[in-house]
Amino acid sequence: MLTTQANPKPVESNSRYKSYSPSALTSAYRRVKEDGIPVRRASKLYKVPRSTLRDRVEGRIDPDTVAMGGLPLFDQFQESKLVSHLKKMASFGYGYTRQECVDLASDFAVKLGIRTKSKPLSMKWIRGFLSRWPEMKVLKPHGLEFASAKMTNETNVVEYFDNLEKCMRKHNMMDKPHLIFNVDEKGMSIDNNPPCVVESSDYKVQAVTSGKGKTITILGCGSASGVSIPPYFVYPGKRMNRDLLIGASPGADGTMSDSGWSNTEVFRKYLESHFCKFVPARHDEKILLLLDGHRSHVAVDLADWAIRNSIVLFVLPAHTSHLLQPLEVACYGPFDRIYSALCHKIMRETSAAIYIYNICDIACETYKQALCAENLQSAFRKTGIYPLDREAIQKKYLVSPEVFENQTVTVVDEVCDNDATVEGGVCIAPASCVSDKENEEDDIFEEREKN
Repeated sequence: MLTTQANPKPVESNSRYKSYSPSALTSAYRRVKEDGIPVRRASKLYKVPRSTLRDRVEGRIDPDTVAMGGLPLFDQFQESKLVSHLKKMASFGYGYTRQECVDLASDFAVKLGIRTKSKPLSMKWIRGFLSRWPEMKVLKPHGLEFASAKMTNETNVVEYFDNLEKCMRKHNMMDKPHLIFNVDEKGMSIDNNPPCVVESSDYKVQAVTSGKGKTITILGCGSASGVSIPPYFVYPGKRMNRDLLIGASPGADGTMSDSGWSNTEVFRKYLESHFCKFVPARHDEKILLLLDGHRSHVAVDLADWAIRNSIVLFVLPAHTSHLLQPLEVACYGPFDRIYSALCHKIMRETSAAIYIYNICDIACETYKQALCAENLQSAFRKTGIYPLDREAIQKKYLVSPEVFENQTVTVVDEVCDNDATVEGGVCIAPASCVSDKENEEDDIFEEREKN
């Protein structure tokens, strides 16, 4: 009687799939075609499958094909045109999803007459396409508002640097980083965003937060030399309670507004009673203060005050803070991460909730780390302000004006002073979009962009 194994093991094969190299296959093919040796002998000599070599010798498969399966639908030249088009549209901020790439390729194939509309390509095609073009990746794009995308074009940025250089030379600030400042608001919420944690993939872990609460604004400011002005808090409410500033760092102060956001009155109070207190002493020198064009920053009486106090108010182009505002570029990103981590640590270690009376202590510690000398110097360097560098803003981050041709944007809470200057300060207004440029793509791509 024969016995059988309870759990038989599969027989392992000594052969490996495609154990030969592409160069061995190419060498074998050349020996057969050029030297005339038999296919069988070349197969044994270079250790490649006989049938694989014979298919290429007899012309059934292209000799340059080293991958298993049929030939790609498009040849290399046609696929290179697809690659160029995808790169160009992605640089404009209109990158295609995988399905949109498949649809684009299907239309292209129909246009070339190598596919019918009834047989469109599938997702299998895009997987093969990406494997043939390693430089093309599927990535998650960063969100960018429509207005910001329209304003961050090369024309506006060149005009901005022209005005900035003119202003700095006029007031002799090219080598005085201690006199160049940037001020900006940052909103904070009691309901912090928990940091990433190490967890099992079997379930989604939870993190305790303090729940929803009103917004508290912090006015931050720093110089190109790396000196930060102490933080200034704006709490929601009517009457200031000094207990809100318990745990504040030296020099920190605050005030109240109905919404917890900054407004013209709050910003005027900040400049008059807080900013001027901490700026360095000057001898007939002016201070350059860069700020965005929010209407609370550029009231008429505020410009008059700046003239009397030798402060140049330089307004950044509208909707360009993500590229040109130093604090936004290199300081407030770390601020968010540090603030969330500190809130999470306090709630884990003390079982205390984050509320309006202890947020000042947390925010001051966060502010000290985020607006350190290293981050501030890096912020002004990355935005090309100090040292003045027009090439600091890479062209890949700028959108070509023709992308938004015949489209309009309503600018809200921004100043558009086309005269570009006001006495005591400089105000930059975005230039209008330039004229059309000739499209060099084929008809199929033009039609696709219109759709």
